[in-house]
Amino acid sequence: MKKITQTILASTLAATMLMTSGTGAFAATAVKPVQTVAAEAAKKPQVKKFESRLDEIIARGYILVGTPGDYKPFTYLNPKTNQFEGYDIDAMKEFAKSLGVEARFVQTSWPTLMDDLLANKFDIAVGGVTRNTDRQKKAHMSDPYIMFGKAPLIRAEDKDKYKSVADINKPEVRIGVNPGGTNEKFVREHLTKATVTVEQNNLDIPGLVASGKYDVMITDTLEALVYSKADSRLYAALTDNPFTKSEKAYMIHRGDAIFANYLDLWMDEMKLQGKFDELYNKWVK
Repeated sequence: MKKITQTILASTLAATMLMTSGTGAFAATAVKPVQTVAAEAAKKPQVKKFESRLDEIIARGYILVGTPGDYKPFTYLNPKTNQFEGYDIDAMKEFAKSLGVEARFVQTSWPTLMDDLLANKFDIAVGGVTRNTDRQKKAHMSDPYIMFGKAPLIRAEDKDKYKSVADINKPEVRIGVNPGGTNEKFVREHLTKATVTVEQNNLDIPGLVASGKYDVMITDTLEALVYSKADSRLYAALTDNPFTKSEKAYMIHRGDAIFANYLDLWMDEMKLQGKFDELYNKWVK
């Protein structure tokens, strides 16, 4: 009888120890390393603080506007004032006003324009940005606000010399072009026989054409008109019949329908109220 009692006590004690050790085992496995917890947390979908960038901009009180500052009449960083000015600069001040926020301008460049936008350095890219499918693949191009085409800016004395692509597409014709934008793309695709030099500062090219270093600057009809008006040595050729037909637009991040719809509605209002016409008269005519 004593042996039986001892056996029962031993079995009970063993079972108790097993249960205790089991509980401990479960408790131990429930405590995960910090690295594991962090990794799993990173996999969980993060709750967005704002439904749209539109809400974020309004909440922070300012909108970041990316612009190159070298493309008259749309964007120009005035070295005397260190302030941006131009058609799109005024337009973005109006856009910010409609949002009830401040417009803060961030300088970018044509080669880095898209990358800077996607890196969230600014909320919107402006400054004579051409509306095209290449850009639409990575970002969202707004409704257009002005039409233009690619045309040659030349010396006034040569106005009867360059009337077609064939007239320009010759080895003896020297072309100056800014890097990374649609001007360079047009030159590389259509003027393969000409002598092409890339100038980093787009603002320098008109003067270099006027002084004789280059014969042609391929640019937008609107920019060509502005420079020819400012310098009698220059002539904006083929502005009534440019090589291409395109439109300007504003560029934002894709996938944000709320912000995109607001931008397009604001642009419709600008057109209805004649605000874009006022900007054209101020900066282009």
